[in-house]
Amino acid sequence: MTHTERTEQRTPVNGTIRILIGRYQSFRELKDLFFKILLSVAIIVIVAPFFLVLFEVASIGFWQVFGSSSGQGIEFFLTFPGPSLEGGIRNALVGTVELVVIASCVGIPLSVLGAVYINEYTEPGLTKSIVEFTSDVLAGVPSIVIGAFGFAFLVDFLKLGMGVLAGSLTLSFMMIPTVLRTTQEALRSVPQSLREASLALGATKWSTTWNVTLRAAFPGIITGVLLAVGRIMGETAPLIFTAGNNLIVPTELSGSGSWVASLPYTIWAYITDPRAYVQEKAHGAALGLLIMVLIIDLIANYISRRVTRRLV
Repeated sequence: MTHTERTEQRTPVNGTIRILIGRYQSFRELKDLFFKILLSVAIIVIVAPFFLVLFEVASIGFWQVFGSSSGQGIEFFLTFPGPSLEGGIRNALVGTVELVVIASCVGIPLSVLGAVYINEYTEPGLTKSIVEFTSDVLAGVPSIVIGAFGFAFLVDFLKLGMGVLAGSLTLSFMMIPTVLRTTQEALRSVPQSLREASLALGATKWSTTWNVTLRAAFPGIITGVLLAVGRIMGETAPLIFTAGNNLIVPTELSGSGSWVASLPYTIWAYITDPRAYVQEKAHGAALGLLIMVLIIDLIANYISRRVTRRLV
């Protein structure tokens, strides 16, 4: 290929560059344009999976959740599944709420109090480093390993048996690192001047922590709790090892009547069923789980805004 042919082949590209440079007065503006395009693509890649998942779930399970036929809509959430799984998912819905509530009652206080102790009452040193390191490691442990631990320790060693109590305690283990670390970061973001002003007015260390520091850090704490609740609501592996499954709601905390269904476990069990109507119910349960997470998010944001307006 001659030099003239190579020049002619590059001409369209060079012409495009000249047009762009002519449109944007300097090469700096041209780079800024490319950077904006890159950011736009990144944003699309970030948000696209959510809408793709939502579309996939809603395209099949929409009428299970919002339909008006028999077994759809409110009946889908308020009826129990029959022997052939022709009913609704009331057992899984109630079981998920029970598991999350009990796990939150155990995991959130432990995490918040632990973060307060580490951040407000412990000087930098070995103890603080050990707690932070173990929290980070625990946050990265796969959920199936947490489930195996829950089975070995709670179900087998402590003889709790599979059921709602063992499943909830296992989920609380998964909440602790997320809530602890986010609470710790929220406490660190509180200006030291607020603590000093409270102590200067005669308040005790605990009174300052409770009435000033925790109130100022509350939005961050709520964010951590939200992340933790959203995580455990979608966990399946730990519940396979510790909670079992049941077509009715549990009647005990431990023992033979404590086996409990959950939405993630039900989705997994239904989606592997070859029957088409059962798979539709699996997508409906998945859509219901997404709606529950959205409602929790909206409530948490509302509480966070209300408390933020009344910060010291």
